[in-house]
Amino acid sequence: MDLLGFKRTGLGLVSAAVLCGGLLAAQPVFAKTTLKANSQWPEAHSGSQVDKWWAEEIEKRTDGEVEVRLFFSGALGKAGENLELMRSGAIEIAMMSPGYFPAQLPMHAAPNSIPMAMESVGQATELMERLMDEVPALNEEAEENGLKTLFFHHLNPYLLVCKEPVTDVLGMAGKKFRTWGEALPKAAEAVGATPVTLFLPEVYEGLSRGTVDCIPFSVDLIVNYKIYEVAKHVSEITIWEGPTNATWISLDAWNELSPEHQVIIEEVSREAMRKDRDATLAADAGARATLAELGVTFHEFPEEERQKWRDANPDFFADFIATMDEKGKGDAARKMISIWGEVVP
Repeated sequence: MDLLGFKRTGLGLVSAAVLCGGLLAAQPVFAKTTLKANSQWPEAHSGSQVDKWWAEEIEKRTDGEVEVRLFFSGALGKAGENLELMRSGAIEIAMMSPGYFPAQLPMHAAPNSIPMAMESVGQATELMERLMDEVPALNEEAEENGLKTLFFHHLNPYLLVCKEPVTDVLGMAGKKFRTWGEALPKAAEAVGATPVTLFLPEVYEGLSRGTVDCIPFSVDLIVNYKIYEVAKHVSEITIWEGPTNATWISLDAWNELSPEHQVIIEEVSREAMRKDRDATLAADAGARATLAELGVTFHEFPEEERQKWRDANPDFFADFIATMDEKGKGDAARKMISIWGEVVP
């Protein structure tokens, strides 16, 4: 090859290298997104195991581009602080109960707090899926608070758990009763009990110190929180059943995700909700056997006594609609209650 040919070839190779390098440099370099998630539940809870699966699936399906770091038992903040923690950017995700925030999230809080309005875990799943799909006001409420709702967890029926046996309405008179939200305290007062607001981490100590005499709790949570050490009597009346803590992400964090990642997270979230339902049901059966071995006694609460309590309660649905009418959202509330009536005849 002559000198001129060598120069031309050499220049061509250099130009090609520069061009390729430029093209490579022009490709966007993806920065891994890490989302901190604060859960109010202990790691041993069945819902927490679903959260682990959810986080792992998101990381897997995004090829490692989105990581959710889970912190259990309120490690990054107390349950009542989660809303502000997300708003401030201290955390991106929270597994928190809307019933703790009735003023800010009244429409979400209703299914999470209205007592004696559902009986089964399956009803809670159907209700929340329909409400999220058919009542846009729920999404609007979340956005007003800088949030996006991803999915709801479940709880097994909250039975009456007391330090002493209670088998009728009269037995509730004078009892200090753990409550949350706005509706459950009224149900306590309806049978002569004194409502006491406690967050989940405070329940064990509340029973131990006598702050409360009774709590509504599911059998699997009695095991998880070792409530059997301080209260060994469970009465077979469903005080509350419904969706529990939802998994929320701040809108700021959500809007920073790519559309592709958003789609993946929504898909995994819907799958997680069904998976959580199944895990919750399985936890109930195992917990009852465990509690029997630990010396916990289950008591019948006759149907006529259950009906007495229901009859003594205010009309929670009417109260909810009246409250939402005052906020200009009465039509959405009526739609919610209509769907509720179809799910729970």
